[in-house]
Amino acid sequence: MVELKEIVLPEALGEDAESSIVLWYKELGESFEEGETLVEVQTDKVAFEVPAPFSGTLIEIKVKRGETAKTGAVIAMAEKL
Repeated sequence: MVELKEIVLPEALGEDAESSIVLWYKELGESFEEGETLVEVQTDKVAFEVPAPFSGTLIEIKVKRGETAKTGAVIAMAEKL
């Protein structure tokens, strides 16, 4: 059975912080390993890379390049391997 999991914007910068998506390192259908960089995000002060919280396959990008999201928001969905 396939397990769908959310990928969320981490709370690295505090509650309600907004970040813009700079670059997705994976495209839909691509697999990734836990700890591998999935996405780069930018706040008004710093840019940082978000590592994959688990191994899986990217199936949906909810926040695209150039769009913003708040801390804790679901930015993508993946099938967990």
